[in-house]
This record gives sequence, C-alpha cells and structure tokens, in this order.
Amino acid sequence: MTDADLMAPFDDEVVRAVAAENDVSRDVLADALVDHQRTMQENPGVEDLVYEWRKQYADPVLERTPDRYVVGVRAAVWEEYGEYLDLDDQVLAALVAVHQEQVLRTLSADALAGAENLVPLIAVRSQSA
Repeated sequence: MTDADLMAPFDDEVVRAVAAENDVSRDVLADALVDHQRTMQENPGVEDLVYEWRKQYADPVLERTPDRYVVGVRAAVWEEYGEYLDLDDQVLAALVAVHQEQVLRTLSADALAGAENLVPLIAVRSQSA
C-alpha cells in the first residue's frame, strides 16, 4: 500500500488542525500516521488485529467498511504503539487525537454508543481483504 492509501481515512484538515493544537509539525504527524498504519498492516495484519481485539473487548468494532475498520481499544494499545514506533509523548498524543477527531467527524453518536471507555483507532484494510 502507498502512503496515500494509508492516509486515505484521514482528512488533511483534521491532520493539520490536530498538528497545530498539539504543537507538532503536520509532516511529522503524517509520518506517524503512515508508520502506525504500516505497522498494523505488516505486524500481524489488520484482519488479525481486529480478530484479537474482538476476543479481548466486548464489541470493539464501531464501523467496518471495505476500506477500513474503526475500533475502540484500551489506551494501553496506543501506549504500546507509541513505544513500538518510538514516538515521543507529544507526537503520540497527536496521533491518538487525529483518530479520535476523525471518528467524531465521521461516525454517528449511535455508532459510538457503548465505547465510552475505549479510544478510537482507525485501521486501513488491505485491498485484498
């Protein structure tokens, strides 16, 4: 997948606004978004991750389309990605905020019901999924 494919679920307006709010360069944040998506694609794969999250959490899938999953995960999942990707706290906070803001802009309140204690995560599905 190309970087553009991995960035497809994220409106550039959202990325720019979150970057500015978190005092992070837009390019640094975009690189973190791509790295995070690529990591999920490669290790162990988005479908496998979603399967594992379904086993761990009660109904974590908030939306499933041919292009993406939106899931609710515990904050610890994000912390693990931050460590794995060697992100500083500021960039990690911005990365999480982009996912949250994009989900708030695209999903209905009904779709988000029941996910109050979970943090949204958008996972791009591979084109062969």
